[in-house]
Amino acid sequence: MNTEKVAVAMGMELSADVKKRSEVKPGDLEKYDLIGFGSGINGFNVHPELFGLVEGMAERHSQKAFVFTTCASNRDWTKKFRSLLAGKGFAVAREFHCPGLWTPLVFKVRSGHPDANDIASARAFAKSLLH
Repeated sequence: MNTEKVAVAMGMELSADVKKRSEVKPGDLEKYDLIGFGSGINGFNVHPELFGLVEGMAERHSQKAFVFTTCASNRDWTKKFRSLLAGKGFAVAREFHCPGLWTPLVFKVRSGHPDANDIASARAFAKSLLH
């Protein structure tokens, strides 16, 4: 749900289609100039279904992509996923991370994030992709 809020904000800024993973087949994405892959961090990694989607894709020829995540931790958990995208031939433009509240012993994912500032940052990030 948090990732969806960020995706919708970015989609509005880019005038782009926003789809859930379950609504997309690997071949559906060939017609787009820029693809955003968004995921909540699950088990210290991008969601396995997103890995499966990309693994099922044909090789790309520098099709542009970006990655965005929502996570209670401030760490970057997308390195493996970005490597998969690059291995498929995507030109990975940049990455956006929307943090939640983190304390040393407890992850509080639903801590009011994404808040208005997070959404504004997501929109600004998306807008920057157009230039």
